[in-house]
Amino acid sequence: MIQFVIFVFCLFLTYTFYLLLSRKTEAREARLKQRISEALLHATHVQDEEVSLARQELMSEIPWLDRTLLKVQSAIRLKHFIAQADLDITVMRLLMFSALAGFLAIMAISILTSSTMLMIIVGGLSASLPLVHVWWKRRQRLNRFLELLPDALDLMGRALLAGHAFTEAMNMVAKETPEPIASELGRAYEEQNLGLSIKLALENLCERIPLLDLRLAVTAIMIQRETGGNLGEILETVAGTIRDRFRILEDLKTLTTSSRLSAWLLCALPIMVAVMVTVINPDYMSVLWKDTRGHNLIALALAMQVIGMLMVRKILRIKV
Repeated sequence: MIQFVIFVFCLFLTYTFYLLLSRKTEAREARLKQRISEALLHATHVQDEEVSLARQELMSEIPWLDRTLLKVQSAIRLKHFIAQADLDITVMRLLMFSALAGFLAIMAISILTSSTMLMIIVGGLSASLPLVHVWWKRRQRLNRFLELLPDALDLMGRALLAGHAFTEAMNMVAKETPEPIASELGRAYEEQNLGLSIKLALENLCERIPLLDLRLAVTAIMIQRETGGNLGEILETVAGTIRDRFRILEDLKTLTTSSRLSAWLLCALPIMVAVMVTVINPDYMSVLWKDTRGHNLIALALAMQVIGMLMVRKILRIKV
């Protein structure tokens, strides 16, 4: 039992190191910007503009491994996934933490049982937790971007109606809006300022932020630049369309609240029944917890439970 506790402690310690290394603190960014600003203080071409920090585009700190991963398409997609989550971690570090977590979980379960199926399932779930964390951070960031997008489009439209150029309106939105819109629009502005066309800069923005509403806004901007028209009014119309879509989604979420609650209760029911029966009659459930055949049944139940939850989530996701 002591060995099991040691392995579990090491497992959670691995997750703690992962979270500490992957987080991106504002204090660290402020210190870096201050140091760069002080270094460039006496440069003639630097005025009061905020110094931007370039993202480290490395797959791994090891040169030969970095060159190898650059040739793997799945590693490149994972790199884009991490960039969309805005995490300060390389692909190799993420894969290393996943492998280490899976190995420690398998070692911990092997102390309790000899069930190969249970070790594989628990090890796979533990190894997937860092990837799930990246997915969750990416989802939060994209949802935050989508939440701020209508206000950003309204601000850009008012700037255009006031007589500003489109690029200056984009720069104004980048300075006035909160993250993550500020950094993404600021990057698009810097790209076109350094020589890229507006179309290419906006296409790069859509690649970094794969949202249908953003693609709709960019398409409207591109059509207006080719055919003409009042871009300010067009952006305000697009912002209104996005807000209407939010309203419909909230109405659907309200109407399906009882169904979603019933679905998650059904998913939690087998676990609750197993725990309650164990508390009421431990001898009756001892075969399930102590016998190898019971461990195989637990592994099969966990796999079916995960599949059922994914199916329920798929059914409850309504696209508008």
